[in-house]
Amino acid sequence: MSIRNISVIIPCYKAAATLRRAAASALADAPAGLELLLVDDGSPDDTGTLCDTLAAEDPRVRALHRPNGGAGAARNTGLDAARGDWVLFLDADDVLLPGLWAALAALSTEADMILFGLTRESGTTVTPADFLAEGAYPDLQALGSALAPLLFDTGLLAAPYPKLFRRSAIGALRFSPQLKINEDVLFNIQFLQNTPAIYCLHGVYYKQYDTQAGSLSRRLRGDLLEAERITRPALAELLRANGMDPAPYERTSRLRACLNQYGLLTGCRGDLPYAVRRALFAEILADPDARAALRERLQHDPHRLLALPYRAGVALQWPGLLAAYTIAKQPLLQGQRS
Repeated sequence: MSIRNISVIIPCYKAAATLRRAAASALADAPAGLELLLVDDGSPDDTGTLCDTLAAEDPRVRALHRPNGGAGAARNTGLDAARGDWVLFLDADDVLLPGLWAALAALSTEADMILFGLTRESGTTVTPADFLAEGAYPDLQALGSALAPLLFDTGLLAAPYPKLFRRSAIGALRFSPQLKINEDVLFNIQFLQNTPAIYCLHGVYYKQYDTQAGSLSRRLRGDLLEAERITRPALAELLRANGMDPAPYERTSRLRACLNQYGLLTGCRGDLPYAVRRALFAEILADPDARAALRERLQHDPHRLLALPYRAGVALQWPGLLAAYTIAKQPLLQGQRS
């Protein structure tokens, strides 16, 4: 049976400028069984009103309103209300690209997750076709060497998009309220613990506007390492259940978290105090893989003078120097990585 009965869930917070574009992309050429759930997450602007307006304009759209709780909580509200056989998550500042609904209408699969490609406004495009033939894979072992890039390099398996979940396989699973980041990673891992079969669809059907203000790459935060600590045991459990050694994946997971946290600390404006920065740098420098990767990266930094304190701080393992320098460098930053 083709895939037509779909619930698209859009968590909405301060999305008045982009929500109509996202909704239109989901509704264009959509199958008759599609429902679009707009979950207003307590937005202080006109987002909630726009959700109601869009629902009044199209019977396929439902507007849901909840107190602010974050994207994960908004997705949970959408899951509680969803009626489709399949669920697709779309961010309010992103769009679905033409061709997805036609591709799904021609597809029949027993897999409970359908994975497809995405393109980013920053210029990169990633798709399962980079690693795998189109078709169904019964478990993670069947993905072979493609598993690591799907998890870490591309984010295709880690993000809540670009993919569809069979709603019956989601069951009572919901996004963790404990996490403000990586809640989507944990959700995907827990979903695959229950049902590891994946269908890889080769098309690119999702566009992520990752250069906009508020995206992870442009916003300073200090919780990446803690979030990775919480999700890592679930990843290890998933891999063991699929007959795989989790150790190399755990090391890669930790390394990526260290490098991403380092990148935010050194490249984004923000008001994290010195003590917090120092503690984060100390944790990063305590990881030998992270130190080696940072030394290699800094050797090739084109801004050699500006990078001198970073090189010294990493080489000598002085987190205080790194913390002080990132604070001193704040006036030079524009809210994005340098």
